[in-house]
Amino acid sequence: MIGVPKTSALSRLGMRLGERKARDGEEGAGLTDEDEGNIAEFEKILSSTLDFLRKENGALEDRDVDRVASYFDEKARLLETLERRQPAVEPFLSVDVPAVGQLRKLIRDLADQLETNERLLRGMADASRTILAEVEHLRTRQSLKGVYDKTGQLRGDVAPKPVKKGFEKDF
Repeated sequence: MIGVPKTSALSRLGMRLGERKARDGEEGAGLTDEDEGNIAEFEKILSSTLDFLRKENGALEDRDVDRVASYFDEKARLLETLERRQPAVEPFLSVDVPAVGQLRKLIRDLADQLETNERLLRGMADASRTILAEVEHLRTRQSLKGVYDKTGQLRGDVAPKPVKKGFEKDF
């Protein structure tokens, strides 16, 4: 009777684990061709994300709000791609494999660019809040929160409309 191999031996994961075990000790340090391809692909994604963040940070430094706003969809797409592809390379970051040296450098660069991006975006948001507060202050400064008739009574039918809360979330 013919023996049936174990299911794990037939699975893609089983084949990759077997290939890693066979290549362990070689220059690839147990990485399969697919692993090396995943690492190279993730490096390309990281490079694209770094280029994008540099471009966005430049727009933030130039205070070009329209350009920053136009980058939103691209930024969301790149970050979603990073999140989706990260599990394929994450296991190799904790082992000493020469093939991930460039990947580690790109990840450090990404962390630096994200920190700069966060600082610049926070500054832009703070400036927007300050401007909104000043506009509200000017709007209510000498109004006494309404219009009064000749007897000194507040006329409720012409009171100024309150500023919509959450404006900075919309813009």
